[in-house]
Amino acid sequence: MELIKNKTFWLIIIVAILLVISFSFIDNGSYLSLIIVAGFLLLLIFLKYSQLGIYLIAFLYPFTYLEFSYQNAFNVPYVDMLALLLFIAFFIKSLYLFFEKGQKFSWKNFPAWPFMLLFVIAAFLSLLNVEREQLLMSLKYIFRPIIFFYLMYVILPFNIIDNLKKLFTTFKVMFVLGLSISLMGVWSIIIASSTQLKRATPTAIFGIYPLGTNQNLLAEVLICLIPFTLILYWYEKNIFLKTIYLIGAFFFAGVNLLTLSRAGWLALILEILILVALRYRKKAKDIMTSYLPYLGLLLIAPILYLMYELFASGFMATSNVNRLNLIELALSLFKSHPLIGNGVGTFIPLISQVKWYIIDYGEVIDAHGFIFKTLAETGILGTISFVLLLIYILYVLFKAFKENKNTKYSFLILGALLAASGGIVFQLFNTSYFIGKLWLPIGLALTCLKVSKTYFIDKNKLHAE
Repeated sequence: MELIKNKTFWLIIIVAILLVISFSFIDNGSYLSLIIVAGFLLLLIFLKYSQLGIYLIAFLYPFTYLEFSYQNAFNVPYVDMLALLLFIAFFIKSLYLFFEKGQKFSWKNFPAWPFMLLFVIAAFLSLLNVEREQLLMSLKYIFRPIIFFYLMYVILPFNIIDNLKKLFTTFKVMFVLGLSISLMGVWSIIIASSTQLKRATPTAIFGIYPLGTNQNLLAEVLICLIPFTLILYWYEKNIFLKTIYLIGAFFFAGVNLLTLSRAGWLALILEILILVALRYRKKAKDIMTSYLPYLGLLLIAPILYLMYELFASGFMATSNVNRLNLIELALSLFKSHPLIGNGVGTFIPLISQVKWYIIDYGEVIDAHGFIFKTLAETGILGTISFVLLLIYILYVLFKAFKENKNTKYSFLILGALLAASGGIVFQLFNTSYFIGKLWLPIGLALTCLKVSKTYFIDKNKLHAE
């Protein structure tokens, strides 16, 4: 509300709109020129209102198919462009504070950096096995996506969000996002023909699929939005809004089930088990002896039937065989260079050289699950370092929860742990392990610890204030 009432903010917005329109006419409507001017003006806005950038990223982060493309030379999602502009603004402000205000540099502003550094080193070592014609591509892969997404989706929210109000506002923005994509999934079931399998999938908006077309792309977002919505429910005092958030969390879970995504189901089951084990274990016996399990079974019975139909279909069988073939090929690549791998970003190019796979399946997709991706591309060293990075993140979340089990921050940290756990487990079976769909929820989870004053890094150790 303070931002909306700020006259300077609206002055910047009005000037930005006028300049963008004027420049587009002067330059004969050049799309690239329009983007450059709009980007420059956004940079000015982010210098003053960095939190606005976080809100935009929080809403747009799953829409990776909304891309800016220029003459087939390059293409980049708009959300990544926004994140880069915000990072530049953050970097400029940090330099100003360092030189003008004497603010000292601190590694505590870079959560889990030692483990991330180990993975980056392993990625560079993997370049030793990359063929010369693919070296530039692999080198680029280290900076984007690996380093890029850590900086944009972990470092930015961790440093910009500095209080609970900003954090909860971010979650509210993501709640609106969850409602939007959940309704998209429900609509896909309504408009599906009678001959199609009824399952929730992303749909087109004005002929564009901003979320993609695969049901997993819907489920992987919802699985992280459910815990963030529960945080809003746990801390909301207004009864009406509290009810809305609870209904929303169940709605997101229901649509996740309707995607019939196996990874989505497994991740949701894990989140429920963690929630029960850490918070509702004493109430579990009462719940199991009540009518609630039977009501739950009645509600999910249609979904269980659809899942049965899916498993019985030829499509599921083909999908399973494809995954098994990709796993076999990934392990074959691992055996050829077990220590440092075949090079980051080389999985798809190398599999594209396997003629029988191209004949059977056509276009090559990335490895299903980060384990097989890292084994093939970075070998044992890369896999161990990446797994250690994820384990460390889960460790500090779990340790912080145990230390604050009886404080007002208990549910905040529990929700953060659920979101990070669900996202990581989902990427054991999916392909978004290096991009914002995994790393923004993790960045926000670590931010929950920071704003609750339970976590900071000092010489690679966890401390409680």
